[in-house]
Amino acid sequence: MKILLIGDLHYRSDGISLIPERKTKYGIEFLKRIKQRVKENIDIVIICGDILDDGENPKSESEYIEIKKIFDSFEVKKILYVFGNHDKNPEKFYEIFGQENRYFVFDNFLFYTFCDRYFENDICVREKKEIENFKKFVKENRSKKIIVIQHNVVYPKLETTYPYNINEAEKIHNLYKENNVFLSISGHYHKGIDLIKKDNIYYFILPAICEEPFKFFILELTNQPKIIEENLKNSVELIDYHCHTEFGYCAEDVSMEKVIERCNLFGIKKVYFTEHAGQLYLSSDDYWDYKFFGGIDILKRQREEGKDRVKDYIEKFKSLNTDIAGLGVEVEVDKNGNLTLLPEDRKFFEILIGAVHYLPEEYLVSMNLLEKKFIWTIEKLVENKINILAHPFRFFVRKNIEKPKNLYRNVAKILKKGDVKVELNFHTNNPDPEFFRICIEENLEIVFGSDSHNLLEVGDFSKHIKFMKNLQY
Repeated sequence: MKILLIGDLHYRSDGISLIPERKTKYGIEFLKRIKQRVKENIDIVIICGDILDDGENPKSESEYIEIKKIFDSFEVKKILYVFGNHDKNPEKFYEIFGQENRYFVFDNFLFYTFCDRYFENDICVREKKEIENFKKFVKENRSKKIIVIQHNVVYPKLETTYPYNINEAEKIHNLYKENNVFLSISGHYHKGIDLIKKDNIYYFILPAICEEPFKFFILELTNQPKIIEENLKNSVELIDYHCHTEFGYCAEDVSMEKVIERCNLFGIKKVYFTEHAGQLYLSSDDYWDYKFFGGIDILKRQREEGKDRVKDYIEKFKSLNTDIAGLGVEVEVDKNGNLTLLPEDRKFFEILIGAVHYLPEEYLVSMNLLEKKFIWTIEKLVENKINILAHPFRFFVRKNIEKPKNLYRNVAKILKKGDVKVELNFHTNNPDPEFFRICIEENLEIVFGSDSHNLLEVGDFSKHIKFMKNLQY
């Protein structure tokens, strides 16, 4: 059984918070990123209280509904919502999230979520009727292992002026001991506390997802709990060599400003904007009809008629006045081997990323012909002195053609000869470890590209890091 654990979210759509460390406006995005990241079979989701930063703000009801909509999209058996002190109003809270989302029996486990009450100065008290209800539920499920969830900390005792611990925590610990509680999960204490054990009860305190490095956890339940930590913020400084912008016809919600904002948030040292050069010159219809392949004269005509957007792209980048970003373009070649970039424009860009997005249908009549034309295209990109080859064999993935592994070594040698880096890219792509092992053997530099077309992709290199670690084995 796998359980997704999320600590204090403190969402507030306007981003207002008295504590600047809380990234309140990103709460919905954090949840979407977690959902995107957690593709394995998750059975249960637990969010451990303080879902909102202020449960009494005028937008609180719509914010709760917005959050619930995200959680409803998770394909899991149950979602357990914990009421926290910042959620303020338990009646409104459970009207939206449902009282039925407090108790749950699954497999060999009983999950019980407490609704504790808060008084002046955030003093947390567990009412007698709540304790009696818990005892009753446990009595009906004696054969199950008991997992309890609450917002405030039961154990360990935290020596602080702020009441992180629930009132009469020692009595509650004894209650758990008497009822054979297996695991207790809490939030509230934003630093979190690693799994500890007292009197055969495991205690785990979740750190707040709203504060760096934006941790969440996967709990695996067998005879004892195993907790796997994940961070939304990268643990090492990385460079993203491939990111799209609002100038791309295939872009979703990215913009240069929003990308930079998220690079700062998620620990990206530098990002290169690399918009499709062909899209900067041509209209959407002309680009998607791949008219650039017929020859770059069409690019020249667009320039002469003042219809291209290259200058706008450059000027927008200059207006940002930032050191975290660099400017490049993603280029292809036409049927003559010329780049989809006018020679006079090359000087404006720090890097050129070469890519094979299109080959005409006439090349697909036989695998032998397709392989020859693919290699010719790679050679022409390298002859034109690109810096990086993007998603090397993604063309075959999108055509539902098996990747020609017999070309792996050949492509790697062409790149090595031209001093071209190779990109690891997961955007609608499934990189083959075999090819990248060959790249390492050929001493090729491997760089990361998010190929971001939407904001959820910006700064997320979890797959890249895992892929590179696995290459070592």
